[in-house]
Amino acid sequence: MMRVSHVGVIVILFLLSFFLSAGSVVAYWHGGKALVLYKKGGDGWVQWNYKDRSTWEKFRNEFAEQGWTVEFAKHVNASLLSNYDALFVLTPVKDIPDDEAQAIIDWVKSGGQLVITQNGTGTYANEITAEFGIKFDGCVPMLINKFASHSVTTTPYQLSKVDGATARKINVSGSSKEIGWCEVIFEGSTVKYCLLAVNDTAGEGVVVAIGDEWMWSYKRPLYRFDQADNEELLDNILAYFRRTCSVPEFSTPTFLIPVFLLAVLFLFRRKG
Repeated sequence: MMRVSHVGVIVILFLLSFFLSAGSVVAYWHGGKALVLYKKGGDGWVQWNYKDRSTWEKFRNEFAEQGWTVEFAKHVNASLLSNYDALFVLTPVKDIPDDEAQAIIDWVKSGGQLVITQNGTGTYANEITAEFGIKFDGCVPMLINKFASHSVTTTPYQLSKVDGATARKINVSGSSKEIGWCEVIFEGSTVKYCLLAVNDTAGEGVVVAIGDEWMWSYKRPLYRFDQADNEELLDNILAYFRRTCSVPEFSTPTFLIPVFLLAVLFLFRRKG
């Protein structure tokens, strides 16, 4: 009877410690829900009506193709953001309301996953990205032809070229990383500048910054969404977000709780 009771205690304490450890999951997974900000009738602070314009139809449809649900909003707050796994802020064109910028920053730090772009219209995105060591700078053509090894550039598709229209160079600091560049030869010299960056440790969240949004448009005569690896870049980002947010991540101390308890109780059982 004593041996049976020891086994029961071990099982109960192990399960209890496991559920206590589960409290360290990085972010609650909503099954793949994305929110895209848009502008309509002058209401909103991003560049285009990504919700209704045919130019962005393929972009909208790609979420469902990748197993995601996509919804749209002109403005955000903490309560709204808490319902989503990913947020797409495609090129702010005016000052971002302070409360909305702060809500996005706090949401990312709590585990949210942000895609943010900024083309030649300004550098308003810096009101959010500067917090994470990412700053948009001068205007350049949008062409990414060199890539670092990162899930956003390799999985499931190995990217070789992403192109758009007018972009902003990206400068990084702190824990942010450059992962995509334009590299060209100009007057015999190599010119290289960053157009794709990521911060994998933005608090508990992730920030992916891109120097333009137009690579996901679909409009005559360019149809950019289907060109180069533009569609594949979006697919890689969504796949990366799914992996980083949907898998529980445990800190080392909480993971060791059940291991420690099992070891102690095993010794206790042997003495009994």
